[in-house]
Amino acid sequence: MDYTFIPPKLPTFARWWEMTSTFRGLSLLRMMEYELLSKLHLNGRVLDMGGGKKAKYLKLLPNSANIESANIDPAIEPHHLVPADGPLPFDANTFDEIICFNTLEHIYDPSAVVNDLFRVLKPGGRIHIIVPFMFRIHGHPDDFTRATPSWWRETFERAGYAKLALLPLVWGRKSTVSVVPGMHGLFPRLRLHLAMLGDIVTARLLFRNGTYDGRRGQSICGTSPGWYMVGTK
Repeated sequence: MDYTFIPPKLPTFARWWEMTSTFRGLSLLRMMEYELLSKLHLNGRVLDMGGGKKAKYLKLLPNSANIESANIDPAIEPHHLVPADGPLPFDANTFDEIICFNTLEHIYDPSAVVNDLFRVLKPGGRIHIIVPFMFRIHGHPDDFTRATPSWWRETFERAGYAKLALLPLVWGRKSTVSVVPGMHGLFPRLRLHLAMLGDIVTARLLFRNGTYDGRRGQSICGTSPGWYMVGTK
């Protein structure tokens, strides 16, 4: 399998202003996710694994995408209500693309789901996955997994994917410190903004190539609140 680790872009004042004004009130991880999803291009028949008609991120995705969802939770109004421990009710090689956001951490055996999604993905198709890493436990209905890039690389390779690209969703160390406990205590939004601004200053002082690169960058990526992965069958 061809594996690519993508160094994330450095935080900037322009990004901070756009994210915090456009996605007001959201967590840092969710703001970084939505920044990414607002630029995502999808083609053909798309499966939204773990989504539904009430998923808030749907408004960020292209209107041209033919999206159908599968979920165990009827409250989010999926197109297909599926069992938590069974295979998906689709034939092999059905979907051109698959999206799966903030879902696999709630599944006891995410590798089994990655395998089944490989089955229903067309040859040459892509799967887009977002999962948390440095993020507090949150049950919906439960929370099982925080996996490293090495674990995901091995899981995708064993499933048979031809390619995997992994992008850390990270702003900086100070911001990650504010993510782990959640938004509690006095002035939580102010503390988050100050942490984000502090990371911008640190990035400007320590990095020159526009990304978190080199050994220092790898160390910061190890504190990522989440991962964005694109696998190709």
